[in-house]
This record gives sequence, structure tokens and C-alpha cells, in this order.
Amino acid sequence: MVRCSNMGIGRPVVSVTTLLGHAAVVCATVACFATPVAAQPRTSPASYTRDQARQSIEDLSGMMDDDFSLRRTRPGGFPPGDTKQLTAEMRKVRPLIKDFATEVPQLSYLLSDEQRRLPNIRTMVNESNSLAALAISLDKNAQRLNDHRQLVEEFQQFDAQWRELAYRLETVRGLSKDVRDEVATLSDLETQIRDSIDMRPQVNRRELVQKTHDLAQDLRNLIEDVQAEIRGPESRKYQVDLNRARVQMQNLTSLVDDPSGNMDDVIAEYTRFQEVWYPQRAKLQELNNSYLERSLRRITLGDGEIHQLLLLPAKVDSSELVYLASALKKNIDEYFDRMSLKLLMHLKHADRVAGVASEFYGVNEHFVDIVKSGADRDEVIDAYHYIEQAQRNFSAVFSDLKSDDALAALSQIEQTIAALGRSLQIQSGDLNRQQAIELAANVEGLADQLEYAAKRWLNRDRQQFSRQCLDAIAQLREETLQLHQDLVSGVSSSNLRREIDSIYNLWRETYGYLVKCQTEDRPTLGRISSRITPALVELRTMLAQ
Repeated sequence: MVRCSNMGIGRPVVSVTTLLGHAAVVCATVACFATPVAAQPRTSPASYTRDQARQSIEDLSGMMDDDFSLRRTRPGGFPPGDTKQLTAEMRKVRPLIKDFATEVPQLSYLLSDEQRRLPNIRTMVNESNSLAALAISLDKNAQRLNDHRQLVEEFQQFDAQWRELAYRLETVRGLSKDVRDEVATLSDLETQIRDSIDMRPQVNRRELVQKTHDLAQDLRNLIEDVQAEIRGPESRKYQVDLNRARVQMQNLTSLVDDPSGNMDDVIAEYTRFQEVWYPQRAKLQELNNSYLERSLRRITLGDGEIHQLLLLPAKVDSSELVYLASALKKNIDEYFDRMSLKLLMHLKHADRVAGVASEFYGVNEHFVDIVKSGADRDEVIDAYHYIEQAQRNFSAVFSDLKSDDALAALSQIEQTIAALGRSLQIQSGDLNRQQAIELAANVEGLADQLEYAAKRWLNRDRQQFSRQCLDAIAQLREETLQLHQDLVSGVSSSNLRREIDSIYNLWRETYGYLVKCQTEDRPTLGRISSRITPALVELRTMLAQ
């Protein structure tokens, strides 16, 4: 038996034999291995150092502001404007954006230092690097151009990125005073920049369009699940109401996709979606249908992402948290249902099976108790972190299990915990393997496009370095393919780090060739390159742990 006294739980957690509900022979075998399992300290990733942060900022800003960027001053580039007469707005904004560009790298360095103590801010290190690079590039363009209207899209992107990063940093507990002071300084500068060019607060519209579109599709899938799982008039009523929620989400996509759309209207439309969807969600959760739960969990994740992209205040939905905690318990039960006695006995850490299982159940029960007691958000987050730690201990014991069914159930557990974290708007510092897979696949596809465009350029305009350039691109494509495959296969983080470092250095070499293009292929090479660079920087940050 395991007592969770460190969490203020006075009663002992029931034995794993009772909790697992296995056949008696399995429980007896597991119990004989049982030893109490103390919570393992979370291993902090290696810090993303100041030198690495500085290099990323220099790479990003340099690649944003090199000769590729000159294409924007040609016909079809910047919108028309009087480039000779300095606008009053540009006169006001120049010193402000320079101050921001000078100040923001300090935030990156501070976050790099903080990462050892707060691993969950790792993704924000990358975001601050990207923002610093964008600010530096925007500063250079603002000094070069006289009409602020020629930089409208850059200012909008800059504003959206900063507001999202500041919003996420506000949800992180334990940040040092230096970081909080730096955020306050930059927020004040950003507000002055926005006011000086009379620009409304911005959000990441591109990401919002994608997330709202995905959520509408998830609702369509849920409707199909309802058709398969529920019969009679009740099914038809659910389908009508769910279609109403789906249409509401489609309307939201259209509003966000309209550049002239007012964000107040967008938020109002999202509120109407919540009013339609949340009552239906509660009713479907009461059905306790495992098949529907998968769709409900995906929609919860998507809804949480949209909530954050709209920069809405964090809130605690007690009923949703209790539901997800109950779903987590079912996930754990399902996991053990898929395990055989033989698999249990051959685990590398079989002696820890009963302890980590009991711990996992115990912290889950504790979380439900805390939520139902009406505790404040900080207490709920503390209880959630116990679940995170118990899941790490659990995975350390069971992740080497040679069973596809059991591994699939383990993945369900991880997804449910991720949905819990998203509902609480908690930033995760763990490697998001699925996101890394998507990034690697994206770079792999871009490398194919790049190879085709580079061959066309060098066939038209033969260079002394043609062979070296094409060989570097071919190697880049092959190594990115290997990284993609290794991410899918679950290769260790140390191997992934070596691979991404090699790819990153190879890309810097390749880029040195591409910027020498002076033919009509230049815009195409620039467009592809501008997508590869930030993707590789993000991948490198994610895998630097």
C-alpha cells in the first residue's frame, strides 16, 4: 500500500490488487513484487544556453533580413506608398521598435537561464528567440523605409507573437522577478508601438483558422460517432445540436479568416459556440461511452488551444476536470485489462508495478477531491502536477512493455493528461513528439521542393558551387527523412539531438549557397527557405533536452 501523505491525503491508497481489478492470479503475482514507490524527482532538461539562444536569434534575424528580403521592394512586394516622405507614424515608431529589438534578446537569455529550474518554459525560449529575430528584422526595415504602411503585415505579426508569448508567460508560476520585470517593460513598449501606428491588438489568425477548422472537423467526426453509438430519437436530437455547434465553429473560421474582421466579433462568436457546445458536451459525458470519449477528448484539446489563441482569461471548468480525471482512471483500467500475467512478470522493473499503479490511482483521486472541494486554481494545478509526476513514474515502468495494445492504451493515458493540462492552461515542457513529427515531416516536404527549385536555378545559371549545393540539399532531405522516421519510431532523445544538430548545421551551409541566387528563381528559394529556418529552429529547441 502507498500513503500519499506528502499531498495531504490522510487515508492510505487502496492496494493495487483492489484497484486493478485483475484476475486473482495476476493480482497476487503483481502484489508479490510490490514495493512503495516514492515520487521520482523530475529531471530537468539541459538548459538551452545563452549562446544557443544568441545563435538562433542571429540565424533567424539574418535569414529574415538578408538579400532574399529585397524582393519585397520590387513590383508585387510591399504595398504602394510614398517611400520618400517620412510618415508621422514611422517617425514615432522607429525609436520604439529599436528599443524593443534591443531589449527583447535579454528576455531570451533570462528564459534560457530559467529553464533549468522551470522546464515547462522550454517552448517559450524558442518563441522568444523567434520574436527577437522578428523585432530585429522589423527594426532594420523600419530604418530603411519611410512609410509605415509598407510594414503593416510585419507589425501585425510582431504584435500577435508578442501578445501570445506574454499571455503564456503570465500563466507560468515561479518566474523570477527579472523575467516578470522584463515582460512588463516589453509589454509597455509593445503597447506604445501599436498606439503609434494606430493598430488594434492582434492575434495569430493563421493558427486560429487552422485550429477552428480542425475543431469543426472533430465535431463532424463526433456526429458520426453518435450515429454509430446511439439509436432512436435521442441520437437525432444529439446530431441536430452537434451540427449547430459545428456550424458555429465554421462561422468562427470564416470570421477569423477575414483580415478586416473585428476581434470583438470573433470572441462573441466563440462565446456563442461555447453556449451551444458545452451543454451537449456535458450530456455526452454522462453517457460514459469509451468510443465517444476519444472524440470528446480531441475537442477538449482543440477548444483549449482556441481559448489560448484568443488570449482569453484562464478559467477552471470543474465539471470538465472531473470528467477528464474519471476518463483517466478508465484509461488506466483499460491499460491493465490489456496486460497479461506473462508481460507483467517480464517487465524490467516488475518490482515497482504495484507501487506505481497505486500511486497513479491515488493522485488521480486526490485531484478529483481537490477540484470538487472548490479549491483555487493554484491548488488544482499543484494536484495536477502530482498526476504528471505519477505518469512519468508509471511510464518508466511500463513503457518497455512488448504489447501494441498496451502501448496504445499508454498513449491514451498521455493524451488524457495532456487534455487535463490544456483545460488548466498549463504550459508543458515535455517533448511533444507529435508536434516534432509534424515539423520534421514539414521540413522533409520543403526539402523536396527546395531540391526541385535549386536544380531549376542551377540548370539555368551554372555556378562553381552547383554540385556542393545540390549535394547539401540531397543530404538535408535524407537526414530529415531519417529524423522523421526516428521520431515516429520512438528513438531516444540523445540520438534525436545529434540528428537535429547535424541537420541544422547542414541547413546553414545550404543557405549560404541559396542567397547567391540572382535569377527569377530567387523568390521561390526565399519563400521555401523562410519556412525551413523557423521550423528547424523550433525542432532544435524541442529536442535540446
